Amino acid sequence: MLEPDELRRLIATAKRGPLVSSGDAVSIGADDLQRLLPHRPPMLLVDGIDVVDLAGGVRGHRHLRAGDLGFDGHFPSEPIYPGVLVVEAMGQLALTLPHFVGGQRTDVPDDATPKPVRAIHVHHASFVAPLRPGDTVTLCARVAHEGYTMIATGQAWRGNTLAAFAVSEVLVDE
Repeated sequence: MLEPDELRRLIATAKRGPLVSSGDAVSIGADDLQRLLPHRPPMLLVDGIDVVDLAGGVRGHRHLRAGDLGFDGHFPSEPIYPGVLVVEAMGQLALTLPHFVGGQRTDVPDDATPKPVRAIHVHHASFVAPLRPGDTVTLCARVAHEGYTMIATGQAWRGNTLAAFAVSEVLVDE
């Protein structure tokens, strides 16, 4: 269980600046991601990973296209990427952390397979700025707690603007 003081600390950290500002530069694309994540298009919401910090963080990206899931109906005259999909993208990026951090590696071997996962709880989510078609979103995720479940903090950045952040909990079936 996440204690209120710990949640407040995680939220304050997520508001301050990028959760991942250093680490090993990597170039991990869709094929590698599909060996790490059980998600597939149109629900694979991370395009690639750029940085792995073996101390507990990962940075990736997503380029939003007009035809992406959610834009048609949210909202037709002024499309905004739905917040639930922003939280999902941050969560998907966080699901790569057990592979990288747990394995202390920055590569994705050819025989890697996704582990079954289940969302447990979104402890907090804030949406600070809209994300629109054409935006490239920088996603950051950092392990906050790992035990029976994993709690991770995530961020979505549009350029230098923090667009959203969340604290989520998942069960990763090891």
